[in-house]
Amino acid sequence: MIRASLLRSRSIAVIAADRPRHLLVGGAIVLVHAVTLYGLLLLGPKREPLVLETPVVVNFIAQPQSQPQWQPPPVKTVAPNILTPMPDAPLIESPVLPPSERAISVPVQQVAAVSTESVDRSVPKLISSVEYVREPAPRYPPQSRKLREQGLVVLRVLIDERGVACSIEVESSSGYARLDHAAREAVSRAAFRPYVEDGLPRRALVLIPIEFSLNRASA
Repeated sequence: MIRASLLRSRSIAVIAADRPRHLLVGGAIVLVHAVTLYGLLLLGPKREPLVLETPVVVNFIAQPQSQPQWQPPPVKTVAPNILTPMPDAPLIESPVLPPSERAISVPVQQVAAVSTESVDRSVPKLISSVEYVREPAPRYPPQSRKLREQGLVVLRVLIDERGVACSIEVESSSGYARLDHAAREAVSRAAFRPYVEDGLPRRALVLIPIEFSLNRASA
């Protein structure tokens, strides 16, 4: 037991004797590491902080100027001055035609001879015949042909100073309204010479017969 105590005491003495040496070695190791780290820091490449600088471009926008609105130029009004000469009226020569075969002679009432100054020219004068510029051309109604209608129509026609038939009346009917109407249309399309008395035109009344016959080729 005494021996074991002596051995323990010796071990403690050895550890106490070696402790300063261990501290010295540990401090040296730490110092070497510190010097090495400092040298690496001094001798290593300097790293600059990576900074990305993006250039900033500033554009100054001028304030838009207000443009004046477009105005149309003033229009000058010019009054037209058109001078158109009046055309000359054409001279129409009426052909001289013989009296129509369809005109009938009507006895004229005997009137006492009076002076021309007392004659009232506004009253139509009854005449026995009239001259045509364009004779009547009656058209036979198809329905009248089908029904075999025929007859003679006598019309009382009033002709003015220009030779125009201004009034057409049925003096004597054919007995068929269609034939009477066709006769009036034919006379309305005709042209007459005005009745002249003492060198002056005058209104006149004349009886014009229009015959419708199925046996005539012209009907």
